[in-house]
Amino acid sequence: MAKKHKYAFDIHTLSVKQVRVTAKDHLRKWGGYLAIGIAFFGAALFFSFYFLDTPKERQLRRELDSYNRQYKQLEKRVDQLTTVLSDVQGRDQDLYRMIFEAEPPKSAMRTPDLHEYEAIREHVSDGDVYRTTEKINNLYKDLYKQSKSFDEIYKLVKNKNAMMAAMPAILPVNKKSVRLVSGFGMRLHPIFRMFRMHTGIDFAGPKGTPVYATGDGVVRSSGDLKGYSGYGISVLINHGFGYQTLYAHLSKTAVLPGKKVKRGDLIGYIGSTGTSTGTHLHYEVILNGRQVNPIYYFFNDLSPDEYEEAIRQASEINQSLS
Repeated sequence: MAKKHKYAFDIHTLSVKQVRVTAKDHLRKWGGYLAIGIAFFGAALFFSFYFLDTPKERQLRRELDSYNRQYKQLEKRVDQLTTVLSDVQGRDQDLYRMIFEAEPPKSAMRTPDLHEYEAIREHVSDGDVYRTTEKINNLYKDLYKQSKSFDEIYKLVKNKNAMMAAMPAILPVNKKSVRLVSGFGMRLHPIFRMFRMHTGIDFAGPKGTPVYATGDGVVRSSGDLKGYSGYGISVLINHGFGYQTLYAHLSKTAVLPGKKVKRGDLIGYIGSTGTSTGTHLHYEVILNGRQVNPIYYFFNDLSPDEYEEAIRQASEINQSLS
């Protein structure tokens, strides 16, 4: 193979001379070409990596934008649902349960197993997503509790008729035969001459005036009641749904323990037995083991004007009859 030569112009002799091309010259020449190629390729790669998106990257970017929009909508819906649930809980607490005389829902109500949500939360690092996950977690818990609360209300609705019949909603005596002389609250005791809690209402009337059951129920005790010292001859009726009524200082009873009674049934007669200073009926309403003001349960028997007058009389601070 013939050796390659190149020619160069000699400025000193003003002539063209033949110059021999060595392997080193070839290596230097191609090395330069390679360096330029590498530099150009590197610049092109840098520009495309930082300034140009691949079709796959463009697709992923579009999907990410779509997910961000959906996430914002989801977050907005979660906030709206939380507001609606709060309103429903308020109605449950302040309206539905008030209508049915039910206890407030228990805050310690058992919640469902949330291990799946806890596992998701452990792998979430973004702050916004973490907070939304927490919102959904809490919303799920509250919805579960609310569903249980509505289950209880549903049972109350089913038993509404029975509950309304059991509620002590009338006067225990004929309003024309008696007068209200002492109300619920702190009153002067006629014998001990000191102010003490009067746990019922006193109706003064002639001896033998009939006394009636104020709601459907079962006679729990009749006569001298155990644990009710000073009440004399009495009748205690269990109405269910947390209600009991007590009729004390009777002259005699008309029912025996275990007898089922309806609202308006005769159960005894006014007297002055036990610790009493006059012929009267001492009447109590007991709700969930606690005496409450009976005046608020006379709505079936009194007109608005009569009810207002009864409240006024019952609120007077005076002396009770027992």
